[in-house]
Amino acid sequence: MTNRKDVLVVTTPSIDGVKIKSYIKPVSAHIVAGTNLFSDFLGSLTDVFGGRSQTYQKQLTSLYNEAIERVKQAALQLGANCVVGLKIDMDEISGKNKSMFMITAVGTAVILDKQLDDKPVIPESDETLDNVGMEKINVLRKKKEIIEKAERGDLKFNDDVWSFITAYQIKEVLPHLLKKYRDVITNEPSFPGSTEKFHNSFVRYIEALPDEIKLDFLYTGVAEQDGQIALKFSEIIKELNLFDFERNLKLLKNEDFVVQKRGIYIATYDKPSYNKKDVQNLHDLRSLIQLTFKERGIHAVKKTFLSSKEKEIWNCECGRVNDTDTFCNGCGRDIFGFKQHELDARTADDYIRQKIDLITEYLG
Repeated sequence: MTNRKDVLVVTTPSIDGVKIKSYIKPVSAHIVAGTNLFSDFLGSLTDVFGGRSQTYQKQLTSLYNEAIERVKQAALQLGANCVVGLKIDMDEISGKNKSMFMITAVGTAVILDKQLDDKPVIPESDETLDNVGMEKINVLRKKKEIIEKAERGDLKFNDDVWSFITAYQIKEVLPHLLKKYRDVITNEPSFPGSTEKFHNSFVRYIEALPDEIKLDFLYTGVAEQDGQIALKFSEIIKELNLFDFERNLKLLKNEDFVVQKRGIYIATYDKPSYNKKDVQNLHDLRSLIQLTFKERGIHAVKKTFLSSKEKEIWNCECGRVNDTDTFCNGCGRDIFGFKQHELDARTADDYIRQKIDLITEYLG
């Protein structure tokens, strides 16, 4: 066994019909995770409507899954194929707009006397098999049919197709699905009542894909798609807890200032959990933000009308002259290039600094 996905985890001390060959030792996982300060603030305003509880529920579910994965990894390293008696405790510590989740998972690593049957999978196109069952043949036939329809542009994304491409991670339809998704989202009035359903199915499909594929797809989309689709992709990254340091740094290093600003938003997203290495990554993130987002306007002074006194001003890239510490009266941006409603670099930097302080406080 080489994959933690093969490790079974149960909350009961035993499994009906399966004999435990040997008990190895207890395994545990300890996680400290942050919640987004901006989400917390918004949640405090929408608590009466259930907005805050939904935000926390997603965070707790993510932490729960992360704890299970860590316990499975610990068991795998011991040569176990199962963890029994799993218990998970969660606590939230908050105050002054700062909030952290702490989670502890404990179970016992064991070796089962027999393995559970694996579910059938689709062989890759270049995989050579000595024999193949009819179930796999039928799956391959349907996969080929779906891909061909997608390439012709006449694939109907009904419930059956969504279930199949999600369950079997059919990555070949991704380019065609992107075109359909872009069409549905940008032409919402033409698809009354179906936009939300299509989006939710799209998210579940993306979630099922292998990590590298979905990360590359989403972060590339944030950089290359137009504003509305790029925003949707960034929201999916947040919803699925797919924050990735390297890919976020790549966005911030992009030559396009619009893409850099998208990277600022993602820089404030949270991982399911943090370790000491992440603290250094967060420091690197702050350094890059401070280096990248310099003043784009030019400070100057001018004499006031009918007076010898001088007044500080700044010249915007758009050509307008503005008073110091104001947004441009032409393009509406500040001296750093951000509009009033946008998350600016200084706010993001301050949030990341607070996150570093919280993680350091709990991890030492």
